[in-house]
Amino acid sequence: MQSPPDWPPMPGAFRPSPFPNPVLHALHGLARALLFPAYWALDQLLGCWAPIARPSCLKWLRAAAGAGGALLLLVLFGLPLALPGLLLWLPLQAWRRPFCYQPPPQCWEPPAPWRPPAEPARCFSFLSANVCLLPDGLARFSNLQHTQQRAEAVGAVLLASLRPLRYGTMGCRPPGTGAPGGVLIATVPAGLDFVCLQEVFDLRAARRLVSRLAPHLGPVLYDVGTFGLQPGPHLKLLGSGLLLASRFPLLRAAFRSFPDARREDALASKGLLSAQAQVGILDGRRIVGFLHCTHLHAPIEDGPLRCKQLTLLLDWAEQFEAESRHIDEVVAFSVLLGDLNFDNCSLNHALEQEHQLFNHFRDPCRLGTRQEQPWALGTILSTSRLHHSVACSPEMLQRALEKEEGRHHYLAGPRQGSPPAEPWRGRRLDYITYREAPGGLLSPEVEQVTFSTALAGLTDHLAVGLRLRISKPS
Repeated sequence: MQSPPDWPPMPGAFRPSPFPNPVLHALHGLARALLFPAYWALDQLLGCWAPIARPSCLKWLRAAAGAGGALLLLVLFGLPLALPGLLLWLPLQAWRRPFCYQPPPQCWEPPAPWRPPAEPARCFSFLSANVCLLPDGLARFSNLQHTQQRAEAVGAVLLASLRPLRYGTMGCRPPGTGAPGGVLIATVPAGLDFVCLQEVFDLRAARRLVSRLAPHLGPVLYDVGTFGLQPGPHLKLLGSGLLLASRFPLLRAAFRSFPDARREDALASKGLLSAQAQVGILDGRRIVGFLHCTHLHAPIEDGPLRCKQLTLLLDWAEQFEAESRHIDEVVAFSVLLGDLNFDNCSLNHALEQEHQLFNHFRDPCRLGTRQEQPWALGTILSTSRLHHSVACSPEMLQRALEKEEGRHHYLAGPRQGSPPAEPWRGRRLDYITYREAPGGLLSPEVEQVTFSTALAGLTDHLAVGLRLRISKPS
């Protein structure tokens, strides 16, 4: 007789450090310490070139003085330390696993495992958000700054959704109670199980988030990416910006980097982060779910490159699931989520809108090419209005976006040349899509889609949530 699997399961091959031994880890820490003064000075220098809101003579003088000071620090201190730091850092990347793993504390308890048929259905809640935690100088080009303080605030907002539950789970609504719909809310959806964040590029900001999330949510994957010299050759100095947190134990994870990048994405290691989590036990077998987190190429004119990335991530997702799945496991869901950097309304995104991705994964907000659900909403905010009082208040922004006039004012509109949508809803760049396992024993069904203004004033995107109801067909 097969013995039931342990709960919670052991974290498998995960180790906190991305390096196989402490010596390499210590050398990598030394290399980053030597590179930090140059990184900080360049960041300050870049911030001085960012567009200034409401420019004045005093602000221009202040920016010029800041640029001069940063340049002086860079020449005197940054560059002399950066050269040996870079020569040490580059070869170490050959031994680096492409992510860090933060285990939860010893006292952590995951939610009770789902055990059908005793519990006929279980709902799982997913959240995706682009939080724009770039180095401060880069973030200023999106009209955002104070990256470290925003990281602390983002962590606090996400934790607020967990306090009502602690170690419990959210119940599902009775089946057959109406078609799923989308709602606009001013808070983070309650009872988050999986959180995928994009643009967590700044490592100090990532560590602040991790220190908040891991003790209360569960295991976290962060600092994701392949750095250094990559085939091409390409020099990658920034990671993928992806961060994945889970309330359920993670069994396996992998990251694959997109091979081609251009313009502002050239130095970033964008790609696909895939993870397998155990969520329950059925007849002595593990019930697992797959998560695929991504952030596609940003430049608007590079639609063919985004299509190539979509094709790659589909292949990589299939490969990861095939390698991870065991014959004695049951798959509950496969979810692909992230910032895909194209919408379903602009004509110049026609290639991406018709990609085969939407034949494999279901997008609950989409009816077809350039056809959205009546309740679907754009997720990218107008950069020029990020600091308006309404755009900085979750409750005020929610009320504004409930009206078409407010959506016109605070959401970024379709690209030029695209016909105006009726009703006007803005551009939806952030997606959560799902699929069921072929011939699977379990069936996913959408309970609710949420568009959240909870991060108002902290980023230039709305957060998107999805609640999936998983059940065992009778």
